[in-house]
Amino acid sequence: MNLHDAQIGVLAEHQYQELELWYPVLRLREAGANVLVVGPSDRQIYGSKLGYPVTADIAVEGVSSDDFDAIVIPGGFAPEGLRRSAGILELVRGVHARGGLVAAICHAGWVLASAGIARGRKLTCVAPIKDDVLNAGAQYVDEPVVRDGNLITSRLPSDLPAFGRAIVDYLVTNPSTRSGHRRLAPTRGREAASAHYQAAAHVVMAARGKGSANYVLTVPDPAAAQ
Repeated sequence: MNLHDAQIGVLAEHQYQELELWYPVLRLREAGANVLVVGPSDRQIYGSKLGYPVTADIAVEGVSSDDFDAIVIPGGFAPEGLRRSAGILELVRGVHARGGLVAAICHAGWVLASAGIARGRKLTCVAPIKDDVLNAGAQYVDEPVVRDGNLITSRLPSDLPAFGRAIVDYLVTNPSTRSGHRRLAPTRGREAASAHYQAAAHVVMAARGKGSANYVLTVPDPAAAQ
C-alpha cells in the first residue's frame, strides 16, 4: 500500500516505555502515514515510566478495527493496563482477524496473549514475559524482530530500528485490508499527539474509591492541589 494512504493506531496507557511509543509514531508519520495515538480515554494524560506525557488522539470507543491498517503496541508496563481494557483487546483482535498488521514490542506480548492471538504463532518479547507467551501457546524465539504473517514482534528499545523497518516493509509490500474509508483525526479539533512537552507527568497509585483496596494508576490533576 502507499504509506500516505495508511492509517495506523499506536496504543497508549500509563507507564509506557518512551521510545517504544514515540519512535513508531514519529517514524511512521515521517513516512507519510496517518498515525493516531489510541488509548482507553482521550481525556487522560498517560505518563510514561520516566514521566513523559501523552494524551491519546482518540479514545478506543471512537474507533473500529475497520479504521486501521495496523496497530502498534508499545511496551513498558502499559500492556498491563491495555490488556484489561475490553475495547483495546477487541480492537487488536479485530485488526488481526481482518488480516491487518499487529506489531508488538517488549511487554506488549501480554496484550497478544490476552487478545488470544499468540497461540500457534512464532514471536519474540522481552525475556521476563517469555513464560507468559509460551503459556499462551506461542513459539518464542530470542531475535531482534520476528515476523509471522501479519504479526511483527520485537524485544527491547535497542531493537527499534529493526522493528520500525519491519513495519514499514510490511506496509509497503502488502495491500490495505482496511474496510473503513474515513480518515481519522484527533478528537475535539486538537493537534495530533506531540513529543514536545513542558512538564513531566507524575504517575501515582490511587484507590478507585473511598476505602477501596482496588488501585488504579493516575496522573494527579495539578489544579486539584491548589
